[in-house]
Amino acid sequence: MNSTNPILKVSHLRKSFGSTQVLKDISFDLNAGEVLSIIGPSGSGKSTLLRCITQLETIGQGFVSVDGKEMILSNTGNSAKYAASSVLREIRLSTGLVFQNFNLFPHLTVLQNITLAPVRVLNMERTVARNLGLELLSQMGLEDKAKAYPCELSGGQQQRVSIARALALNPKILFFDEPTSALDPELTGEILKVIKKLAEKKMTMVIVTHEMAFARDVADKVLFMDQGVVVEQGTPSFVFGESKNERLQAFLARFSG
Repeated sequence: MNSTNPILKVSHLRKSFGSTQVLKDISFDLNAGEVLSIIGPSGSGKSTLLRCITQLETIGQGFVSVDGKEMILSNTGNSAKYAASSVLREIRLSTGLVFQNFNLFPHLTVLQNITLAPVRVLNMERTVARNLGLELLSQMGLEDKAKAYPCELSGGQQQRVSIARALALNPKILFFDEPTSALDPELTGEILKVIKKLAEKKMTMVIVTHEMAFARDVADKVLFMDQGVVVEQGTPSFVFGESKNERLQAFLARFSG
């Protein structure tokens, strides 16, 4: 599902924490219905990139466009001028982020975790939100866990709830920040199956992952980051099989065999 206008466009994005430059001139775009896998060593800036796009971190310089809306109006020095708060809210509502450590509210039931944002943020009727929550739990294979609390669930179940919670706001783009890093191998498989099903439904997704086989199989595009820069990007067949980039080959060699 290609589009002449990308649903996500990142141009010359930079981000520093103090004197440490974490992101150095990052540019890429993504069309609606596509999946982008972002790979690279720990500390390369992958999670910071997601946090900048989803407005959990401020951008130093650069431009970000989400679903045709510009997040940044201009750049002066090391300071990006953001769009009006109403535009930023629209952008936030069109993006969803699934964290690696679930971030569920421990004092709320599974169903309450999912329905809280639709009711408070979208002003959805509680009955409508409840039906939506139950439908999403069914999709995640957790229809019998609606009244359970997060502490009563396995890590894989908690992560499926967090995916359902993100989907409840009907985002245009779903971001995953290493969604399986806190899980053991058996539970990792549960989450990868869920994400593959979303890809089959043409959900636009950006996935930061250390699961190389998964990144290759599910993505339309792959972006390899190292030390705050995009070292290589392209189709999975190019990035994993054809690229001659030495930094990429050294990174992938760690996962072979």
